[in-house]
Amino acid sequence: MPKVVDRERRRGELAAAAARVVSRIGLEGVSVQAVAAEAGCSAGSIAHYFRNKDELLLHALRVVTEALLAPLRESETAQRTVDGLQALARASLPLDATRERDWRVRLAFWTRGSGPPEEVQLARHQLADWRALWEAALRAAQAQGSVRGDVDAREASAGIVALIVGSATQLLVRSRSTAGPALAAVVDAHLRALASRSR
Repeated sequence: MPKVVDRERRRGELAAAAARVVSRIGLEGVSVQAVAAEAGCSAGSIAHYFRNKDELLLHALRVVTEALLAPLRESETAQRTVDGLQALARASLPLDATRERDWRVRLAFWTRGSGPPEEVQLARHQLADWRALWEAALRAAQAQGSVRGDVDAREASAGIVALIVGSATQLLVRSRSTAGPALAAVVDAHLRALASRSR
């Protein structure tokens, strides 16, 4: 009998392989052949799942960015405390090898000055979605009394995203073991400053 393949799972596996290649050599050097070698398959087999390299790379960006957004989407209301928000922010930082790889891929796309229109649009939407999720989390924390009512949630969410991106960028060029704790503490302090005085 022919082997049954879970199409979406295989697409995810190939996207993960593409992400690993991007994290090592950057976007410019990626080829379908390099991804195939990483995935342990032929370049021709990738064509069964993606029309071209751009589609493959876009799916890789979706996969690694979903790993960033999912904790905010899935966190329970009980986590909408300042402590919970601090934990979510720390979990966003590249403090282990997997998160470092994912950040290298995200930043390769997000900081690119030009590229295919679909790529630019996806990156723009992802950053907007991430900021909106932080805004919703801050509003939920305000409703619980954890975050001050005078905090502008929209403005504060933009600041949190900027702080995490900046910290992540620094961690990609500095030692995780030495810079990681210091930058995590900076992120913690920023969120702690939003706390209600009655907390």
